Amino acid sequence: MLRLLVALILLTLVGCMPATPPQQLPEDCLAVASVQKLITGNWLNQPAVWRLRQATLLEVGNKKIPLEGFLRLDLVKQEARLVAMNGVGLVLFDLLVTAESEELKRAVPQLLKVDGFAAGVAQSLRQIFFLDSPTAADTVVNLSNIQRVERSLAGGEIEFIYDCQGDLRTIRQDATAGDWRVAYDNYQLQEQTLVPEQIVMNDYRHRLKLSLWIRGARQE
Repeated sequence: MLRLLVALILLTLVGCMPATPPQQLPEDCLAVASVQKLITGNWLNQPAVWRLRQATLLEVGNKKIPLEGFLRLDLVKQEARLVAMNGVGLVLFDLLVTAESEELKRAVPQLLKVDGFAAGVAQSLRQIFFLDSPTAADTVVNLSNIQRVERSLAGGEIEFIYDCQGDLRTIRQDATAGDWRVAYDNYQLQEQTLVPEQIVMNDYRHRLKLSLWIRGARQE
């Protein structure tokens, strides 16, 4: 992971991006939706193919690495293809990711020398876009304006937090398989579907933070 970060720092331009604000959850309603409604209402569980234009900020300690990217997200096939560029338009890599594998289509020579590069980026995308949804067997806790859906895992648990409007706001896993959190914020209506404008993933085990700002979204 450290070698990956060093390579990216050498390849990208360090610039300023908006600071990540704390999550603001609506408080003027009660969270009482059924698990089935929470699942079907989430854009990631709908049979669509999206083309997303996004700004990305990778942070480790005080290092900030901004990228621009285009993501084709096929929620039917559970497949994502990410083309990432630096601030001057140089394509750094082109990566195809499925729920179980990844294929690096091309990358600049420096990245090709980094062990585990494609696997690391692919795992981050899976955590954001392809994680299993809650099921009827999971534990649901209603807490006024939020609902927490919990599931036990080996060495810990995973929880999904929904606000009182039924939007997925946080996925938090602390277990043997990983210690990470994804936050989804500022949902906007895109092609009659609510899509988060900002997504932030913190991988606590690898001390990595990945922030995505979706600048454009359309369905195929």
